[in-house]
Amino acid sequence: MHENGTLVYATQEVPLSKQVTTLLRDSGASPVEFDVQALIVPDTNLLSGGSVAADVYASLPDRSVYENVLVVAPSHDEEEFRRISICNLDTYHSPLGDVRVDDRVRNELCDEDDDIFVDNRGHFQHTGMDVQLPFLQSVLDDFSVVPLVMGHESPEFCQELGHAVGEMMFNRPTLVIASVDIVRATEKGLREFEAALRKMDVDRLTVLLNREDDIRVRGKGALIVALIASLGRRADSIHLSSLTAPTDEHPGYVGALIGRS
Repeated sequence: MHENGTLVYATQEVPLSKQVTTLLRDSGASPVEFDVQALIVPDTNLLSGGSVAADVYASLPDRSVYENVLVVAPSHDEEEFRRISICNLDTYHSPLGDVRVDDRVRNELCDEDDDIFVDNRGHFQHTGMDVQLPFLQSVLDDFSVVPLVMGHESPEFCQELGHAVGEMMFNRPTLVIASVDIVRATEKGLREFEAALRKMDVDRLTVLLNREDDIRVRGKGALIVALIASLGRRADSIHLSSLTAPTDEHPGYVGALIGRS
């Protein structure tokens, strides 16, 4: 596989570290001028999304403040499961090393809502957390993670998880990451999506992404959850670093940072 559209991230430490380091080094992004609460980055493990992800991670203004990172990703299981799952691991492994899974936060979220379970369903599929962790290990200091997969992305599930995460973020240095790919989009759909995202309009995005006639997003639930959680912590700023349409070779990509000025 030599085409950038089909090349994937390496699975061994040395080549993966080189890929991520090069992507971050080559990014022309500057740190944003607000406190970042959430990121929107590509979910896929295709290397073609790497520069989009790198621009987002390179834009973090203070990389030492986060104790917890919650990664919310869509399920790639063929059959939908009507729950939100948090994997049962004590540590999450990447080729760059192991990171502790925060059991306290995991239990708090499971106690917070009846639709959140400790369950490995939807995890470990070379997307979501597996893509984000090497970037996180390259830009953050000491941190723990909580990997979440949404087996169902109804507006009700998004509201429940978004508010639960927002409450958990209170007085706790937390970064929320939404893993998102654009599967299909018309020009009109992309325009409407960009306009609603720039305004952080949860209601408008919810209608647009659930209608799925002009745009279909894998990870729509993760995106909505990140917005709800951030707005619950009084987010007022968004930096949209990238928005690309899908092609025959790869999905469309979104890169954004959300926070409070």
